Amino acid sequence: MQMTSVISFIKAKREYIFELLFCFIGCGIFGWAFETIDVLIQDGALTDRGILFISHIGNFPIVWGLPFILIYAIGGAVLILVFKPLAKKPILLFFIGMVSMTTLEYLTALMCETLLNQVLWDYSNKFMNFQGRICLVSSIMWGLLSLLAVEVFAPVFHKAYGKIKNKHIMHIIILVLIAYIIVCYILRPILFPTMV
Repeated sequence: MQMTSVISFIKAKREYIFELLFCFIGCGIFGWAFETIDVLIQDGALTDRGILFISHIGNFPIVWGLPFILIYAIGGAVLILVFKPLAKKPILLFFIGMVSMTTLEYLTALMCETLLNQVLWDYSNKFMNFQGRICLVSSIMWGLLSLLAVEVFAPVFHKAYGKIKNKHIMHIIILVLIAYIIVCYILRPILFPTMV
């Protein structure tokens, strides 16, 4: 009985679910661009971020993966899904987004360290950090990104998704990309052990 109600819910909300997955992928790509540019400005070097890797066979570069960072994808999709009703209350949205996304960042760091034995970021040298997992600047950025996600990205993604003529093909593309993202995250520590 419960499985039938889940299937009915998915059928009824199919378009909404795919639009949310569309936002998930878009936010993950934006997060990759944001972090890549941020690190380039701070350190003056391009780095492998998320699940986009550049390897070499001799002198020949091989690009593998996607320009995608999972925490931005999850964070953006959650912000758009949960905080859209706060669109007309930007100050409240900023602070709720800052606290909730900082909590997500902390829990993600903890999970990566304990379950995957990986430290993906370290804020130990940043002002007002906690255990190197979160810091004040990052929290403020999460607040600003919360505003950006709800005020800018949500309407843009909604409009872009609405303009896609062939939704069936787009649904297949989204499902293939989601599967590829999962495969990339599973294979990352195996194929690139020096990066973890």
